[in-house]
Amino acid sequence: MTDAAARQPTPMTEDDDAESIEIAITEQVIATILIKDPSWYEILNKTDQAQLSLVMKEAMRIANDKALPIAAPTTMLKTMPTALTIMLTDNGQMALLNQQFRQQVLATNVLSFPDDEDDQYLGDIAIGYAITKAEAEAEGKQAEDHFLHLLVHGILHLLGYDHIIDDDANVMEAEETRILAAIGIADPYQSLGEV
Repeated sequence: MTDAAARQPTPMTEDDDAESIEIAITEQVIATILIKDPSWYEILNKTDQAQLSLVMKEAMRIANDKALPIAAPTTMLKTMPTALTIMLTDNGQMALLNQQFRQQVLATNVLSFPDDEDDQYLGDIAIGYAITKAEAEAEGKQAEDHFLHLLVHGILHLLGYDHIIDDDANVMEAEETRILAAIGIADPYQSLGEV
């Protein structure tokens, strides 16, 4: 998993090459999903829409919780954000974003771009298709389950969670595991050899 990228959102606007889907997380919060790589339909078509909405709702619920992550005492949200954008793209775009915002010259699975300027907009998440699918296959997971895990991971980064320090990583991983368990997905950090 990657760290949250630059502490400002990256412009993920709709264009002619991206289909846009809006998902109501709650009555007040809308997630816009931009599908920039049509390969994503393979995973999206297998992803239960109720699970997708519920996993985002569970992750966003943390924004209202009093218990904030160790790493982010400044993540006190003045109001509940009403929007976020998720860009589903390819490895090329992920490599460009990773280079631009993290000075890493390779594709990565997920990047988060928190918006610290607008209380109503939580930020942007980018997830790469080929790397997501390859990781799922290598770990013996369903691609749609891994996608939901990366989405939760990205949302938690938007909310201020991080995993640079071990204690913070333990807190973040516990939240991810709890959220995914709520929709019947096994602990993503349990190694394949464990029972």
